[in-house]
Amino acid sequence: MKTEKVNYVLEALSKERLDALTKDALVKAFNDDGIFDLEGIAENMLKRIKNDSEIQQTEPRLIDFAPLGKRTSKDLARSITHAAPEVPFVLDGIAYEPEDIRRFDGQALVFIPTVAADGSTYLQLFDEKIGEVIASYFQMRQITSLLNPADFLPPWFPPQTPPGTPPGTYTPPNYPGLYGCGGITGIPCGKPTPTPTPTPTPTPPPFTLDQIQMFDSGDYTGNWFWLAKGYMWKDLTRVSRGGFFGGDWNDKIFSLSSTNTSCIYCEHINLEGSKFFLGPNKPIRNLAALGWHNRISSVWNFDS
Repeated sequence: MKTEKVNYVLEALSKERLDALTKDALVKAFNDDGIFDLEGIAENMLKRIKNDSEIQQTEPRLIDFAPLGKRTSKDLARSITHAAPEVPFVLDGIAYEPEDIRRFDGQALVFIPTVAADGSTYLQLFDEKIGEVIASYFQMRQITSLLNPADFLPPWFPPQTPPGTPPGTYTPPNYPGLYGCGGITGIPCGKPTPTPTPTPTPTPPPFTLDQIQMFDSGDYTGNWFWLAKGYMWKDLTRVSRGGFFGGDWNDKIFSLSSTNTSCIYCEHINLEGSKFFLGPNKPIRNLAALGWHNRISSVWNFDS
């Protein structure tokens, strides 16, 4: 179809595929779509600007809990193909190796990353029917957030005092010949004391409060967009990515900067398909490790 060729051009103009685009390919794609002059290009641009403006007026929307309890249609579920994560997973109390995820193709699942007692990460999986329970859970959280415990305390209730500062540890002075050169250190005098090589630390996620940031590259890099708490994007094909020719955000999220809210990421538009549940303050620098890179088509950011 003509639109498929134009979509290829828009995709190629994004930064990660810019080298794959040629002038002839660009001209041919516009010609195939019936655009032969500057007036046609200007009209095409104007339509995109108006469309983006409409999107900003209609999206994102306030959270609606009803879709979370609905099951994915059978026809859509049959098309689900799970990407193998890099960590094991547990489903119905049974532990599986990462590659076993393909045994559940055609079935919508709920994914929850979990940290074990030994510090390792694994995925806890549930059948999609658990969505009704999750919807009830978040509704209860929303109700309890409206109740401030301080409203029920008498005005004379004394405030809590912070605990005292624990005693510090003793650091001996660096006397020459004792803790400097020679002495018990064994370091020859006249040479500098060796310093340990610092261990490189990974890039921290951007600080966010009440909103999530999503990126189209790993380690919180590349293009990004945000979503405030209490809102959802039902269709990421309607969210522009990188200007006129950047394409959209459908199946483009590669890393997530978490926040103090709980979020759900859905495999398909309209909040359907498998779902990835992420609790507060759990940034993910590489969704490929969990089998969810370039797989998200709709997003929920629940209130804290």
